Amino acid sequence: MKNQVLSLFAAAALTTIAVAPAMADGGGPVGMLGAATATVIDTPEGMVVDSLYGCPKKASKGLAEAFGDENGWKQQIVGALIGIPTGMVFGVPYGAFHGMHHAWTTGWEKPFSGESFIVCDSDK
Repeated sequence: MKNQVLSLFAAAALTTIAVAPAMADGGGPVGMLGAATATVIDTPEGMVVDSLYGCPKKASKGLAEAFGDENGWKQQIVGALIGIPTGMVFGVPYGAFHGMHHAWTTGWEKPFSGESFIVCDSDK
């Protein structure tokens, strides 16, 4: 019985240590592990975010502006009809590179932080 209690406490301590965020200053083996872990999460996340939101939005607005008036309803419709599918196609590889870049920069500087696992539009 004593061995079971002792092993239970040891398992609880190891679990607590494993899920606690690393309070590292970045770099070194912890930074490398943080960047590698963030890459696994951020690459597909960047592909989804940029193919479904970022690139279609920028492509449709850019085309509406190129057609003459970015606030004109005709230019916005034509820009959306062309820009959304084009942005979705080009958003996949762009999002993969964007997610990897975000993972390696933020994951290295702030390993295992919440910021290193979220690809947002503001860091472009």
